Amino acid sequence: MKYIIPLLLLLILTNPALGQERLRTSEGKISFDASSPLEDIVAVNEKVNAIIDLKTGEIAVVLLIKDFKFRKKLMQEHFNENYMESERFPKAIFSGKISSFSLENINNEGQAFPLSGELTMHGVTRPLEDSIRLKKNGKDINCSLDFVVRTEDHKIKVPRVLFKKVAKEVNVRTELKLSPE
Repeated sequence: MKYIIPLLLLLILTNPALGQERLRTSEGKISFDASSPLEDIVAVNEKVNAIIDLKTGEIAVVLLIKDFKFRKKLMQEHFNENYMESERFPKAIFSGKISSFSLENINNEGQAFPLSGELTMHGVTRPLEDSIRLKKNGKDINCSLDFVVRTEDHKIKVPRVLFKKVAKEVNVRTELKLSPE
């Protein structure tokens, strides 16, 4: 018992210091465009969770598939039930590292850094390498990343009847404003 109170006090006092080492958001934005010449298929998720470790440059991004919003309700229903099977695979997760990351190297104009990691979606994990743009905004960091996901790489099946309406390569745009914890 005599060790519990000092241990709790130590945890409480060190927690603010730990908060300085990470930036996070629960209101990030990821949008995608799977449009074809026959159909506009665009969706946005504005409930994306992300965290960056300022010491290591490690980054993690998590979102719920069902939080993507479409212009048409029927598209959203088909997306969740038929394509993404969001009941079975509710989350998409990216876990990776920003190379050459240093808080001192990030400026107000923004610059690109190499990013590598793994994207898990629809039960399939695939490597993802691209560049992420980081921009300092006071104590916050704005991150933006554009990349392409191939539906077949994540075993997302498009019914034959609709294969001309849904792009095989989906353009993804990520926008995160990360703030101190």
